[in-house]
Amino acid sequence: RANHISNYEAVMGPCLIASGLGELSRTGDCVAHPRLGFRHKCAAVTTDLPLVPDNPIDFGLQDFCRVCKKCADNCPGGAITFDDDPVEHNGYLRWNSDAQKCTIFRSTNKEGSSCGRCMKVCPWDSKEQSWFHEAGTWIGSHGQSSSRLLKQIDDM
Repeated sequence: RANHISNYEAVMGPCLIASGLGELSRTGDCVAHPRLGFRHKCAAVTTDLPLVPDNPIDFGLQDFCRVCKKCADNCPGGAITFDDDPVEHNGYLRWNSDAQKCTIFRSTNKEGSSCGRCMKVCPWDSKEQSWFHEAGTWIGSHGQSSSRLLKQIDDM
């Protein structure tokens, strides 16, 4: 069965994490990929075909999100939490964003019905294909001290 933007029967965040296509970001519902960030659309095919499963990945995003908080700083709707650590929600750890605040902002925004500011400011999003960006995200994936450095590099 195809699961896509107009016909999802699977929740894509957990599917992406379980399949090794990213980690959960501070935004609470978006999965970031180590090279693509979270500026991408996803779809999945669910099947009973016997396949060897992939494993979740850890590229340092959780440590980075604990430090950075640029998405929360720049969220015009105030929907993204500044909490240092994820909290348990429905049996799993995540940062709990306020989906209602996000929706209200997007639906009442006089400049259009979308925002995407969290994606625009995230240092993990591929703003450019350059050695500088690649080096920055590599640095940012090596602990909280390195994450502070990546945030400073991105601010420059």
